[in-house]
Amino acid sequence: MRRIPGLALSVVLVGAGGACAQGATQAFPSRPVRLVVSTTAGGSPDLIARTIGRHAEAFLGQTIIVDNRGGANGIIGTTIVINAPPDGHTVLHTAPAVLLNPLIYRKLPYDVERDLMPVTCIAVGVGYLMLVSPTLPARTVKEFIALAREKPLTYSSSPVGSTTQIASELFNVRAGVKLLHVPYKGGNEAVSAVMGGEAHVTFSPPTAALSFVQSGKLRAIGFSGSKRFGRLPDVPLISEAGVPDYVVDFTWNAWFAPARTPPAIVGKLQGAVREALRAPKVQEFLDAAAFYPIGSTPEEFREFVARETKRYAQIVREARIPPQ
Repeated sequence: MRRIPGLALSVVLVGAGGACAQGATQAFPSRPVRLVVSTTAGGSPDLIARTIGRHAEAFLGQTIIVDNRGGANGIIGTTIVINAPPDGHTVLHTAPAVLLNPLIYRKLPYDVERDLMPVTCIAVGVGYLMLVSPTLPARTVKEFIALAREKPLTYSSSPVGSTTQIASELFNVRAGVKLLHVPYKGGNEAVSAVMGGEAHVTFSPPTAALSFVQSGKLRAIGFSGSKRFGRLPDVPLISEAGVPDYVVDFTWNAWFAPARTPPAIVGKLQGAVREALRAPKVQEFLDAAAFYPIGSTPEEFREFVARETKRYAQIVREARIPPQ
């Protein structure tokens, strides 16, 4: 699998904080770890969180309890974590929405830089499937664009500010169409909306949709990455099927802890993810989901967050997402 330069799977060295840091590490975790997933159950972040959590338990020596707190584009789950004790027993599993929300929403109950401690970037996605119902009279991206110029079509996505919404709005801009947004609570619901005829198209990580494509319940007419998705090699890239300048591959999954969590505890959490990513079953799962493992150190992840925040600001402007 590919890895981002500078964010290679690595071992974080802890212990420089002296006896206090060592004591904190030895005492942690003293009870089950609550992994707050800021999306609804069944979507890509939820499935990745559960897979990583199962394999990280052995390293931590405690159960990891997945707690889905979807809604408000991840704001609900994020708020829960920033208000939790900074002892490592409550961790946020999130996607890029945590960085996109400050660019979209005028008022948030927290400040990401001030209130969250970066732990690790778990994995980075390589693209989204462009999905339509098999009953839609469009079998290619070009046919879909032609249809969208003839009559009003809708796209489903997670709430305003999600990466799937931004991917859809970038498609509007670069394909020269005007798909109307139908927001849903989470990505799983957005995929179901297309299957149920409530929306015409959605952009989804393969995790939540691959089985539906393989069973014929959804039709994948394009992939948004820069390289074809290995599990569906016959599905063309959107950039080679009608929109040459369209490449969207900016999704990822990561862990954050409450601010002021001791570095030794943050390091142990990162170590648990690092060990989970070494498991062959985890690597196979991520490959099938069009993600590749990272397991960055907290310091590497902090630098990644800074770079992504600047990149998202440019993307939000191009996608013409108005402030909420």
